[in-house]
Amino acid sequence: MNSTARDNEIDISKVNPQLKSYIEAHILPQYSKNEWGHQIGHIDYVIRRSFEFANQVNTANQTAQPLNPNIIYTAAAYHDLGHHIDAAHHEKVSAEILRKDESLKQFLKPDEIEIIAEAIEDHRSHRDQPPRSIYGKIITSADCNINIDVMLRRTYTYRLRNFSNFSLDEVINDARQHLASKYGENGYALRKMFFDDSEFKAALKDLQNLTSGEHLFRERFLKVNHLEHTFELEQQLSKYLAPVNLSLRTYVETNILPQYSKNDRAHGILHIREVIRRSFLLNDVFSLNLDPNLIYAIAAYHDLGKHIDSDRHEFISAKLLREDAKVYDYFSPEEVDIIAEAIEDHRSSKSDVPRSTYGKLISSADRNTRVEMVFVRSFFVGKDRQPETTVKDFLDYTFRRLSKRYSEDDPENMFYADDEYRNFLSEIRALLRGEEAFKNRYCEINQISSREHTLAEEPGVEISPVILI
Repeated sequence: MNSTARDNEIDISKVNPQLKSYIEAHILPQYSKNEWGHQIGHIDYVIRRSFEFANQVNTANQTAQPLNPNIIYTAAAYHDLGHHIDAAHHEKVSAEILRKDESLKQFLKPDEIEIIAEAIEDHRSHRDQPPRSIYGKIITSADCNINIDVMLRRTYTYRLRNFSNFSLDEVINDARQHLASKYGENGYALRKMFFDDSEFKAALKDLQNLTSGEHLFRERFLKVNHLEHTFELEQQLSKYLAPVNLSLRTYVETNILPQYSKNDRAHGILHIREVIRRSFLLNDVFSLNLDPNLIYAIAAYHDLGKHIDSDRHEFISAKLLREDAKVYDYFSPEEVDIIAEAIEDHRSSKSDVPRSTYGKLISSADRNTRVEMVFVRSFFVGKDRQPETTVKDFLDYTFRRLSKRYSEDDPENMFYADDEYRNFLSEIRALLRGEEAFKNRYCEINQISSREHTLAEEPGVEISPVILI
């Protein structure tokens, strides 16, 4: 390598150490607020790739002024900072955060800050509307993913958050179509790459081969997202739903289930789908021989009013059912009463036994059956109801509350306890015998970074079928 090439070589070691220390201490930790696909792992990747592309530019222009490593590093470090605030316009939000960061003026000139802001604003550009500077082209290209497993995880996470009423089959099919469209022969992702990059080309070829085969894609998607067991349970749910009136199912799936997006994340559509599955499972295991249409309606409506009034949601949900004129196309007034009463009774305590077998069934199906389910759901309920509580105090409260709820001397009221529930009960009781081990597991499952943080400061994990089933 000649001396000119060495002079032009650029890497992260050439970034101003004070600027780098400031960003590492004050900016990068903020990425914990973003959803998984835009957290620190993605930012580290974009930083690495940005310097690779910068070296391509410097090599091609050996007699030109070398690119500024401080601009490259800062643009990559800030480019997704506003994603949790407004994902759809996060490039504009991130650029505005950068412009308002007074501390950067210690390290960068005003014109450099503006170059960085424009590069951030342009990082979602493509060849039809290219970035305004070479720095924008670098960040845009570095933002193109080359890890197929990461692509599969990000497409799953996005659909989980934005299309929560989809079945797993629908999620997989939609993800495959999206990736085929984005990275196919004329895909828009190709227009975001401004450099001749062998890694991107290889990933592109592998992904195109993967999306061309439905079976291969499904297999890889399930494995990467740890959904093999979930897929089996989805198949079980499909079998249970077969006898339900198809018109009723279509109405509920189209008009009722999407309303669960208004609830907190612990009582969203994934929880409802699991309660539907458990309701049919318990009906089967205990040979209750209940009407499948009534079972389905009860489970589908039981938490519908949760976002209106959490403390009285069972009565609000029952009222919403009674006021739904379409319900009477499928059920007689007497059957509507049975459904409504079961919904009202689904939070029954030992002193308040449900009025019917249907009420006992939904009450039992609504119980947790996995430790992960308990911990993640309780964390998001806490974030919703007491966001300014510290993690430390919330752990103390949660340990006391669950110790009482799952006590061997005073167990919760479970009317139909199957093996799934009994195994869960044994596991959580064992955890509750050691307070510190319990708290450590709770923090691990919810990916808590500091017990000194408030609940609002900790993003938690995506609630997925892996957690809730």
